[in-house]
Amino acid sequence: MADKAPPRARKRPKQSRSQFTVSAIQQACLQILHNEGADKLTTQHIADVAGVNIASLYQYFPCKEAILSDIYDAALDDLAQLASQRFGEIQAQASSSLRDGLAAIIDMECEQLLALQKLEPAFFQEYQQDFDVHQRIDQLTQSLNNPSWEAWLDNWLSEQGCGGNPALRGLLLRQTLQGNLRIALQQRPELLADDAFREELLQLLLAYLQGH
Repeated sequence: MADKAPPRARKRPKQSRSQFTVSAIQQACLQILHNEGADKLTTQHIADVAGVNIASLYQYFPCKEAILSDIYDAALDDLAQLASQRFGEIQAQASSSLRDGLAAIIDMECEQLLALQKLEPAFFQEYQQDFDVHQRIDQLTQSLNNPSWEAWLDNWLSEQGCGGNPALRGLLLRQTLQGNLRIALQQRPELLADDAFREELLQLLLAYLQGH
């Protein structure tokens, strides 16, 4: 059975006044999440904080989850921009050693998931397949004529002298890393911020790549 898609906005504003209304709704949603928590998030409360009529909110959004979809799309764009800015730093660490490169990748992956989980945990748990930060990063990097994450990783593993087929190693490395992070996110999300967890994950990946 296909994964359930998250609710989306009914329509996009075209006039400046409508754009202002939608922006106010989005900012109110963020304000409530940051200051009061997800338990206080209702369409009526969002409308009140935004200073708009509830009917105006429903003109654009059928439910609070549709507003959250917009919030998560914006967060993905921000994370993709941040990843692009950090890529030079990660490349420098990756060229230093296999361990340093993997540690930098694990740190960034954990920080991205923590940022998305923090916004609205229940919503992200339910719809995380629709808010894939890797896909958004690849869209950005390839629009700048840079290699995809997969292509870069495969090339880096080859340069590091990892034996076997670099493409297969890259695939299994990504699946192992992302699979463990998804399980941690679902069962014990606090582990993503735990240095000991990140170190154990690093040792797991190093053992695979180095054949120990």
